[in-house]
Formats: sequence, C-alpha cells, structure tokens
Amino acid sequence: MSIISGVLILSGCEEYMDVQFDNDSGSKLVVEGAFTTDTTSHTVILSRSGDFFEKGDRKMEAGAEITISDGNAVFSYTEVEPGVYQTDPTAYGMVGKNYTMTITLDNGTVYSASEKIVELPGIDSVVAISKAGFDQNTGELTQGYYINYYGPEPEGPGHCYLWNLYIDGKLRSDSIHKQVFSDDEFVDGSYIKDFEIFFIKESDLLSDTVEIEIEMFSISKAYYDYMLGLMLETVWKGSPWDGPPANAVSNISNGALGYFRASDRKTARTTIIRKLQTD
Repeated sequence: MSIISGVLILSGCEEYMDVQFDNDSGSKLVVEGAFTTDTTSHTVILSRSGDFFEKGDRKMEAGAEITISDGNAVFSYTEVEPGVYQTDPTAYGMVGKNYTMTITLDNGTVYSASEKIVELPGIDSVVAISKAGFDQNTGELTQGYYINYYGPEPEGPGHCYLWNLYIDGKLRSDSIHKQVFSDDEFVDGSYIKDFEIFFIKESDLLSDTVEIEIEMFSISKAYYDYMLGLMLETVWKGSPWDGPPANAVSNISNGALGYFRASDRKTARTTIIRKLQTD
C-alpha cells in the first residue's frame, strides 16, 4: 500500500456528528444536608443542577418546606437565605434512631431520604507530630505537622468514618477533597493508633500556639460509597482508564441528586506549640 492510499483510507473513517444539548432539559433538585447528634443549627441546601456548558452561579431552590422526623419528634427548617434552610439551634439527633427528611417544593413535588445514626467509638486522643510531609496541592516535600488519631474501632465490619480539621476554630477541610473518610475493612475490631489523618504545612500556621480540633462523624456505607463516587468523578479523574462520567448514587427519592446524611459526632483537641525562631 502506498502512503497516499493509506492516508485516504484513514481520512475516510472520520464522521461529523452534530450533537444538540437543550439547556436545563434535565434540571434536577440537588440536596446537601446532614443531621447529627450535635446540638446546633443543622443545614440543608437545595439547588438545581445546571447545563453542562454553563458554569455560572448555581440556581438555588427557594420556597421549600423541610422537616426531619424520627417517627415521634419532628424538626422543622426555616429558610435563612434562598435555598439555605436551618433548624432551630436546639435540634439534635440520637444514636440508634432512624431519621427521615421530607422536602416539599412550592410546586408540590415531594422528596425524602432516611438514615440511621450509628454510634461512634470514643476518641482517646489526637496528637500533633512535627515531621516532613507532602503538600497536597504541589506534591512537594515540606515541613509541617501530622495530626495522628488514637482510639478503638468496634468489632463487626461496615463501620465508616469522616473527619474534619479545624485550625484556631476555622474549618480547613471545607471541601470534599480536603476531608478524610474511611471504612474499617483493614482495621475491624482493632485499636487504631498513629493514624495520620491530616497534614498541616508549617507555612499555614500563623501563630506560635495553634489550637487544633478534629471533628469525627459516623457515616453509613452508602454515604462512604457516595463520597467515593464524587472523588472518582472529580479529583481522582483524568487517567486513560477512567470510566464514563456518572452521578454519584444518591439516597434522595424522586430522582434528586445529592445526599442526606445522619451521623454521630465527636471531637478531640490538641495544641501545636511551635519552636520560636531566634536570630
């Protein structure tokens, strides 16, 4: 075969496809919400999925009625800004109870989701260890502090956990890719020690004495799988072996996206006292 004929054969394999996308044709309700054993104003955020090619501000879903019930007690939500709903600050959940969230939109459409609060084991301590680690953003080795976790893990498979990091009272794990979540597949029934939950760069600490708080939640296996799905579609995506894009599996009825989570909550604190630099 000549080079010219080979080029003609390859060029003949091309086909033009004119794919049309209708804006907002598949708009769905998106739900972000959690109810925990902490006595606080619990928040549910309602919005709408947007057009794939439109990257503007998300459309919030206002005017909804939201309640959470364990079959006896009922907690109502108040809309504090468009699409953002909160309970009274005295609301809290109880370990072992199943909580159902019901959302009624102003057009009468009803959505619901349910989860049971599973008890967390006690946290013995968290400890800050000064050592070099890898910057999450650049991948470079840098000096900082690992926050290590110590505590029991109950017997029986299927326990899953989520951790948040606060530095001097400010939430630092403020997006999914900064949170830490895990199941108990390799530690079932064991005592957990020296588990490096978070790494804090030295340059991120603004004072010589820094207060660290770790917030820990029990999460269901379904929510653990939901988090995995989100990460696989975002941060962990980009290799030639990625599967086709798909929404993370939701527990909201009626075709909505997002997730309603019910969790036990515990916290632990430690203090980082940095070495003063002298001339």
